[in-house]
Amino acid sequence: MTTLAADTRPGPAAGHRWLIIAMFLLAAAVMLSWRAVAGAGQPARAVVWGSLGLAAYAASLLCLAGGRGKGLGLGRWWFGSWTAAWYAVAFGLASLTWAAPQTGTSAAISVSSVLRALWLVAVGMTAWAFGYLTGPGRLAERYGHRAMAALSLRFAPEVRSLLAPWSLYAIGTAARIAGAATTGRFGYVGDVQSAFTGTTGYQQWLSVLGLCAPMAVAAAALQSYRDRVPGARVSLAILFMAEIASGAATGNKQAFIVTVLAVAVPFTAARRTIPKGLLIFAVMAFLLIIVPFNQAYRNAARSTAGTLSAGQAIEDVPGILKQTVVTGNAGGVLSSSASYMLARIREIDSPAIIMQRTPSQIGFLSPVQLVEEPVVALVPRALWPGKPIHDSGYQVSQEYYDLPRTVYTSSAITPVGDLYRYGGWIPVVAGMFLLGCGARFLDDVLDVSGNPHSALLFLLLFPSLVNQENDWAGMLAGIPGTLLVWLLGVCLTFRRRQEGTSP
Repeated sequence: MTTLAADTRPGPAAGHRWLIIAMFLLAAAVMLSWRAVAGAGQPARAVVWGSLGLAAYAASLLCLAGGRGKGLGLGRWWFGSWTAAWYAVAFGLASLTWAAPQTGTSAAISVSSVLRALWLVAVGMTAWAFGYLTGPGRLAERYGHRAMAALSLRFAPEVRSLLAPWSLYAIGTAARIAGAATTGRFGYVGDVQSAFTGTTGYQQWLSVLGLCAPMAVAAAALQSYRDRVPGARVSLAILFMAEIASGAATGNKQAFIVTVLAVAVPFTAARRTIPKGLLIFAVMAFLLIIVPFNQAYRNAARSTAGTLSAGQAIEDVPGILKQTVVTGNAGGVLSSSASYMLARIREIDSPAIIMQRTPSQIGFLSPVQLVEEPVVALVPRALWPGKPIHDSGYQVSQEYYDLPRTVYTSSAITPVGDLYRYGGWIPVVAGMFLLGCGARFLDDVLDVSGNPHSALLFLLLFPSLVNQENDWAGMLAGIPGTLLVWLLGVCLTFRRRQEGTSP
């Protein structure tokens, strides 16, 4: 058995231990980076040293950011710890795949640009770490604590009834069905063109309300593991499987991860233990079933014969799933899935192609837009029907990868790459510093381990704040809608306190 319980505050000895480990990792990062600089004449070899150096550097920042808590803060679900860990994998270790020849859009990127991008990410991570260690200031933290305390005074930590998770899931499912009916698109499948050529005022709200579905799974998990309500595990099992099936139908692997988090966060917050076998089973299921199914499903939904409608693609799910499960070559599937995932989560491509073509071929954008675009994105389309569609990923695909407008695909941008487009290194340093301050604010204000209200918000913010594939404006503009649906979820999930009672 391995314990993933909520961490308690460590003593000085534990903090010193993580500091010493961070210094060793930092020294390793310097040595590896020096090897990368010395081997610049052989770019393929240099990118290996540079990737390992960046991974070691990100790991050292993980020790600094998470050294305040036992287990590096990962068990406490700190955004700072998970972000540093993600950078070590997605920008560091995953970049090792650049040692091999590239195909597709990545072939347009030179290895020398990847090496420059590794330095850019290292500088951005340094600014982020300074922001995280500095924090947003006592005034911001004070207001944040007051807001969470006010919410706790109104709502108790217990889920109000067995029907509460089902009510949330009904809202999320209805929003998804309405969105698919009005756009002809369901996640990855269906009329993808509609996402880039037109939208309405209510589609954004339908998308936000769809977040109620994973919150419903988390609410059922809280009832099962924290409140220990009889019959709650039946609801959890049904809602969990329904959400897994929904994620499979959308062709979105991230939905699987979010659904697992919806169970894992309440589970660990309840100070339970998880068998190692269960962890291994989850990873194996993801690599053996989810990844190959997702690849086959996407290929079937968008093939050279044409694009299937959402309904046609969903009809093909049972057959594709059966074909995926009965392959009989577990070793080959594991190897293929691992290689695919390593290349898929690689995030260095975006800053590399942006640095390669900016400003030599594509000029810098105005830094003022870093403030204007998030504000414009917040204006409801119902009030501004002609508001331009904001999809930087689609624009980057055309401008930086020279894809035609008829190819409807959205490239991952990442905050580091997007900030560089607005003036180079200075916006990267300033923007990443602010992101670090924001992550520290959330980690100080939210108590995911002890407050179930916070657990729901962590679940909703995790994909955008940790994965960080969105652009700067899109990431910031999505936060207000996320907060609103979180408040709705809290109101529908938790029991109201009686007057005169205290937390």
